[in-house]
Amino acid sequence: MGHKKNNSEAVAAEEQQNSQRAKKSKIQATSSTKTSLDFRKYTKQIWLAGLGAFSRVEEEGNKLFESLVKVGEELEHSTEQIIEQHFSHAEQRSESLVSHPKSRVDKLLEHSLQHALARLGLVTVQDLHRIESLIIELHQKVDSLAEENQELKKELKKNQLS
Repeated sequence: MGHKKNNSEAVAAEEQQNSQRAKKSKIQATSSTKTSLDFRKYTKQIWLAGLGAFSRVEEEGNKLFESLVKVGEELEHSTEQIIEQHFSHAEQRSESLVSHPKSRVDKLLEHSLQHALARLGLVTVQDLHRIESLIIELHQKVDSLAEENQELKKELKKNQLS
């Protein structure tokens, strides 16, 4: 009997272990099924989110594209105006620099030449002009004195005759 009791206890313990194994197996199967269902659910949600994003981009993309084209056109127009202003200003400056280069070069050369002649102690064009004006002034004074002298001579002859 002792042996039967041990056997029946062993069988009961074994049945209990089998029952626990079956429960664990069922829990694991449910868990893996649940995990599999969760994965499918998330995968589907990701797919739907991607489709939604594609649809939104398609709708909003056209609006965004048109908006960007308008901004680009405005930027191009303002850039063209700025370039025209700068080009016009540069053109005016270059015309003013080129239109009178001879007079500028002449003035520069004349100034340099006068400076060099003055340093050497030679006569400059200005000196010649000043001397010329002095000679003309002196000539006018001599002519004026000569006329006065003739008038005085005439008066003297009149006074002597009278």
